[in-house]
Amino acid sequence: MKSQVNQPTSSRNQILIVLIVALAVFTIGILGITLGLRTLDKRVEPPPTVDISSLPLTPLPPPTATNAAVATVTAEATTATETPTLTPSSTLTPSPTSTPTSTLVPTETVAPTPTPYAGPLRENGGDYTSPRREGIIIDGVLLEWRDVPSFPLPFIQQGEENFDGPDDLTVSTRLAWDDQFLYVAAEVIDDVHVQALRGYDLFNGDGIELWIDIDLAGDFEDDSRNGDDFQFGFSPGSFDSIPSEGVVWYPQRSPEWNARLQVVAQPQDNGYTLEAAIPWSMLEISPRSTGMILGYAINANDNDVPDTSAQQTILMHTAVMAWGRPTTFSNLRLQ
Repeated sequence: MKSQVNQPTSSRNQILIVLIVALAVFTIGILGITLGLRTLDKRVEPPPTVDISSLPLTPLPPPTATNAAVATVTAEATTATETPTLTPSSTLTPSPTSTPTSTLVPTETVAPTPTPYAGPLRENGGDYTSPRREGIIIDGVLLEWRDVPSFPLPFIQQGEENFDGPDDLTVSTRLAWDDQFLYVAAEVIDDVHVQALRGYDLFNGDGIELWIDIDLAGDFEDDSRNGDDFQFGFSPGSFDSIPSEGVVWYPQRSPEWNARLQVVAQPQDNGYTLEAAIPWSMLEISPRSTGMILGYAINANDNDVPDTSAQQTILMHTAVMAWGRPTTFSNLRLQ
């Protein structure tokens, strides 16, 4: 009897255990399926969209060959990627190209071509075209001047009563220039050489004088000397105790200016030769060979009486030139 009573009870317990196990398996299955669906939802969730209107607009550089290549590679990589992921902060940055960084490279500055002089010209005669010459040495020897045109000083301005003819005084002059200097050369026939004075008094002995008007057009009608009119004096010296020298009388007397002049003379059997150089920087102009024209006048002083101070005779390059009057000067053209 005991054995029969326990048999139904044992069967019910077994059925209950099976139900509990089945319920547990079913519950675990439901949880697994739920987790799987959530995971799948996350994997197929579309990427977040980017509101382009809210992004700052940054101009991109024009595409280069390298940029195009980078874009092609990017497109291929995108195609191969199963699902591209974009984030709002992502910005396409052009890859460095082989084009060098822009660098300011100094280019040769082409100076404007100076225009030829177009102002009025003097009509006093005695015009001279001065050639450009390199390598002139101020030593009183005129070998470098052989192909430079000369012009005489044939007119007697003062002391005709003292003039005894070509052997008394004959002067041939030349002018040349380079970037630094205006050059003067003179060949002088003089039967009696007298120069015992120095400095601003040298005009009372043998020597050469030169006027330069650096602003021919600016004061063309002005008959008085002013700040753009320069008067130079060149003394050959005495060839023994008194050296050659130069002075500036106008527009100012300055020992510093005098020291900047270069003057050397050499004695000859019947006179002397003389070379001088005037710095363009003293005149405060830059020379050019495109028809630059200045006013000029040149004269020679002669004294034939030793131990005296006098301008016995003055020879000029024109008949009309008057001392200190720019309207009587001639035209000096730089070639």
